[in-house]
Amino acid sequence: MADLIVERRKVNPRGFAGPARYALHLARGSERILSMRELLIAFSERCGQPGTMDDLSYFLSKPGLLTRVPCLFLIVKRQNLKLEELRVDDLIGALFLYEYSVLGCGIRAFATNDRSGRGTMLALPEQRLKVASIAGRVLLDRGAHIVMLSFRAAGEEADKEDILGLGILPSSRTTADWTWREREIAAYLPLEDSYEGTLATLGKKTRVNMRYYRRRAEAQLGCRFISEVMLKPDDFVQFNRECMYRVSDRVALWRLKTMQDLKDPVLMGMKDSNGRWLALLGGRRYRDRTEVLWQVNRDGYPTHSLSSVMRSYCIEHEVERGMKRLYFEGGTAHSIHHAFVREELVDLVAVRRSAVARVMKAVAKRRVSPDNELADVLKDPETVWLPC
Repeated sequence: MADLIVERRKVNPRGFAGPARYALHLARGSERILSMRELLIAFSERCGQPGTMDDLSYFLSKPGLLTRVPCLFLIVKRQNLKLEELRVDDLIGALFLYEYSVLGCGIRAFATNDRSGRGTMLALPEQRLKVASIAGRVLLDRGAHIVMLSFRAAGEEADKEDILGLGILPSSRTTADWTWREREIAAYLPLEDSYEGTLATLGKKTRVNMRYYRRRAEAQLGCRFISEVMLKPDDFVQFNRECMYRVSDRVALWRLKTMQDLKDPVLMGMKDSNGRWLALLGGRRYRDRTEVLWQVNRDGYPTHSLSSVMRSYCIEHEVERGMKRLYFEGGTAHSIHHAFVREELVDLVAVRRSAVARVMKAVAKRRVSPDNELADVLKDPETVWLPC
């Protein structure tokens, strides 16, 4: 799908503000998107989403099981503006999607790549459904077979009639089915003014376990916390090979390299009494928030809960720095998630009625990992599809 500028006429439904005419720009590929980084940072501030674009290069370059090409859709108020001429005042919304590709060729299947929904869309809350509607319609009209748009809800209830009124359904020349899903996620752990105050917000069992395993690791392993880690690539790769849930050498090197590109990186860890690494944790800080991007723990310590110990140190250190929120990219299965603030996400999925789309659905149901949200929607027997 080539870069494009599309014009539409739009009737404003149910009080959604915005111009009756708009233009849509598509920036395709990491290099072109990164050239607009400053514009996106400024727009995120205006939309009340500060910091979400600060480390854009990390999320654009993140490896995945499937090959994906990043695409940025910019919806603007004025016609006939070139991409390089855009200013913050021209923007209505920005939406990040990834097109899946096979052997270097796009297969016209688009989905978001951020389970939290925080970095998917930039728009004022009251404009988010409109931005999703415009992008969905244009993609289907341009030949997309599958589109999944996931984004943060506006904080107020929306229903399928709102979506119908917004024109998410494609034009008469496109036949497709679509569905709408709302889901709740554990968004972040609020950090109090003290470490003990933060622990007090956790469940009793979680609180007791974090204290117990930390004392045990310090007593039996000589565990000590390192707040700022410096590692050579070869040493990092070797440690990764000795960890539970290890990643490939390629992904491990990518993780270490991207630490250099982050605006305010986090790379902390803990060692035993012999100076061997027990765990490493990478992340980023922005404003008063910390986001854990990954964590690896040495294999061979099944009774020491190194994951809990590392997170205990991380929470204490970030509280001491004055941080107020702790995020985990992709979520966490650790029991601390029960104390997280819950937030609403919206998924909009449209599937063209075509032989290609049917094959894609079959492949997604059988081959794609169950933690992929698009595959989850396509597999779910309770999903209700509305015909266009």
